[in-house]
Amino acid sequence: MRLRDTVDKIVEAYLAGVCSEPFFYKGNLHKPKPIYVSPLILRGFACPTHCGACCGSFSLDYLPSERPTKEAKPREISVSGMAVPLVSDIQHDVPGPWCRNLIASNGRCRVYDQRPFACDFELIRFVHQARRVIITQKLYGRAWAMGRLDGHLGALCYMTEPTEGTRSEVLRKFTRLAEWADHLGVRTRIAEIRDWVSTADCREPLILEPLPY
Repeated sequence: MRLRDTVDKIVEAYLAGVCSEPFFYKGNLHKPKPIYVSPLILRGFACPTHCGACCGSFSLDYLPSERPTKEAKPREISVSGMAVPLVSDIQHDVPGPWCRNLIASNGRCRVYDQRPFACDFELIRFVHQARRVIITQKLYGRAWAMGRLDGHLGALCYMTEPTEGTRSEVLRKFTRLAEWADHLGVRTRIAEIRDWVSTADCREPLILEPLPY
């Protein structure tokens, strides 16, 4: 299905991957698992022009405290039985496969300075396995099959070496994830991850076993 609700990804992939206590979302119970944070999370990435492969017409979602795009409207979701307000551009009126904010001439985003969280958090990946969650930063798993604006296949993004700038970006992104967690009432291990990123040499992975609850 072309239209996707990216709040599902934020909750079921990101927040479920770092939760410290169980919570319910859309009838599913999400429980804490051991967390493995790879040193590769400190890498950066480059996003060449004329690609747009990841810019589909999925929902663009914001917290009420954030600055949404002009098309975004208030809505509510339910987390553990609690009604939570959000502001979203669902993009139901967009006829094609691309986000309404993608500039077709160069593959850039016209609202980059106010991009929604799901777009901002890329390319951080949460790999949910049976017994643990791996958090890393890497390219799309099927990047070769992603359609570009020029009609060819293959996302053009590529990874770059870690720097203090990429470390700062990871910290900023996890700070924004923590804001979503607080708003949705989900308790997480984000503070420990941020502390590791900001103070450790990060040559060895961070391993967090579930806390008692």
